[in-house]
Amino acid sequence: MTRLHSTSPSVAAGGPRVARLAGGLWRCALVLSLTACGSGGGGGSSSDGGSSTPTPPVLSGVAATGAPLGGASVTVLDASGATVGTGTTHPTDGSYKITLSAQSPQAPLLIEVRGLSALGDLVLLHSTVPKTAGTMVANVSPLTEGLLAMTMGAMPAAVFKDIPGNSAAVGLIPTQLTAASDFLKTLVKTNISDAKITDATTLDLVGDATFAANKGPQDLLIEALRADLGISTSGVPQLVLANKLNPGAPAEVVVDLAVLKTELAKGTLATPLNAVTSTLKATSGASTVLPNAALLDELGAALNKMLAQGLSASAISTHSLLTAFTINDSRDKVSMALYFADLAAKNYQLGRFQIVACLDDVLSSGNCTRLQVSAPVTDSTGKVLDIFQTTVNYLKSTTAGVPSWRLYGNGRNLEFNVHPMAVATFGGDGALQSGSTVNPRAGVQLDLQAQTLDAPITGALESGVVQTPNGFAIAMAYCARPRMCITSVPGSTSTTATGQASDFALLQDSVGWIGGADAQRSAKYSTTFTQTGGTAKTQPAYLRAAVPINPATSRFPMIDDLATTPLLGRNLVTGRKYSWAKWAAANPDMRMLGIRLVQGTNPATPSLRELKLALPVSTEQTLGASILPGGVTPTVSELWLTAADSQGRRYYSRFALSY
Repeated sequence: MTRLHSTSPSVAAGGPRVARLAGGLWRCALVLSLTACGSGGGGGSSSDGGSSTPTPPVLSGVAATGAPLGGASVTVLDASGATVGTGTTHPTDGSYKITLSAQSPQAPLLIEVRGLSALGDLVLLHSTVPKTAGTMVANVSPLTEGLLAMTMGAMPAAVFKDIPGNSAAVGLIPTQLTAASDFLKTLVKTNISDAKITDATTLDLVGDATFAANKGPQDLLIEALRADLGISTSGVPQLVLANKLNPGAPAEVVVDLAVLKTELAKGTLATPLNAVTSTLKATSGASTVLPNAALLDELGAALNKMLAQGLSASAISTHSLLTAFTINDSRDKVSMALYFADLAAKNYQLGRFQIVACLDDVLSSGNCTRLQVSAPVTDSTGKVLDIFQTTVNYLKSTTAGVPSWRLYGNGRNLEFNVHPMAVATFGGDGALQSGSTVNPRAGVQLDLQAQTLDAPITGALESGVVQTPNGFAIAMAYCARPRMCITSVPGSTSTTATGQASDFALLQDSVGWIGGADAQRSAKYSTTFTQTGGTAKTQPAYLRAAVPINPATSRFPMIDDLATTPLLGRNLVTGRKYSWAKWAAANPDMRMLGIRLVQGTNPATPSLRELKLALPVSTEQTLGASILPGGVTPTVSELWLTAADSQGRRYYSRFALSY
């Protein structure tokens, strides 16, 4: 789809505007020997009376996570904490341009961008302008987020919330940003080389006015890296860097932000490597696949051309773009063709691809042959309505119009993922419940696909086994839900879902088979299963982030105003609208994923209803009436909310309701 920036309508010849222009040119000719004429600029513009009218400064840039961060909100604060500009990134390319409201904002400026990434995560990223001018550039990416944290020795989101209270940290930006940038570039030097950036000294991670999220060198640098901020088990703020194409590897470089801040303050006597607490001092690379990734969006363009032709599912299934495709997480060629035909019928198209991970079973220094990629699905206005994720591989094409990257599939008959998670139990008034059980509880969510994706929905698997990094095996069985349930009966082909977290999660306080190694970032789990009439399959899955051992209560999704209007079980009889706008505002890096209703007269066999919240992101949802027959009074009545943060951690709020 083609989207254009809006432009001013053309002006007919003649009329007052031309007269004014002619007069201006005549006056300009009279004073040509004394001054220059122009259209303004950073310093000001001339008026008929000769006085100077200041021109407001303009800030522009691009927000990207590898793919553009389209339709994202942009907020600009100055060093006093005052808001001096707001805007929205372009839905297609992630660019923004804001005329600031203050003529002379106090430097440095801090920029915050919140939007939905191509992976479907709500992300909150920050950048800065150390010195103000008439025109300024501040690109925003996970690398600028990490760079700003390195400079200030603090989490940018926390600083942004209270700039006056963090004035000392903000004051370090003009003096330490360059040194922090130089050090960061040494930590990712291999990735810089792989992205074909020949001179790292000229690489400007923040202020490059030529940067675009188009798989150019700097964009590929962002694509190649995982740059996450976190807190160590001892409470130390850290920057964690790793090669994205080596998913099974632990964090490669860990930087202690407080130590780095101290080192950078020493100026020429600084030893920033003292802040690196990991064995590795630089991230690994992917010299073969990364340069080829520059051509990845050719595939997206070709798929959009196919969608625009409005082909039927049968025609799409024989299209040249699907020739090499086999199966991807149970979606075979027929299912994929049905999916594309549905997008075409709705006039939807794909945004730019973002690299998710490498899906090779055997890795070779990050040089991946099967890339997992993701792209937003948008309508003609740029609104994101779905996330398309698949696996591609590279086969160099010499034919014009034929992309070198092709849909390939990961060869996996079923989807299997693991997520770090925590669950908290609340009363109907929103208060955290106390008792003999740990609350909140932390663990690992096991997502092994149990049902088919396409209608009619049927069971896809009867039993399976998940093995933890520590070597213990967990039996899974079909429970008439989209994912398999944990069972205490090894080899069982069926079990009953209870609606509790123990159906799908290994909780650290209740299962003796999950330990420290199982809860760490990049911990490798595997599943083994045999479908009816098939052969045994084994698939791996990796934790994107460490399990949140002591999560703040505020991170768990919360319904608005429960403290003043408690939720009661009888409220579920006729259905109601639920809003979580206040929680969403307080947790801008989190997205609500779903709602589950648990009701019954027997806690062991309740009735369940799950509602997956579709895109675009919203802060309210209406849930229908009670799922029990009329007149039946349940003894169990629970409402569950599911949310995820930008690193894939799941947070479950369980509301145990009274009547």
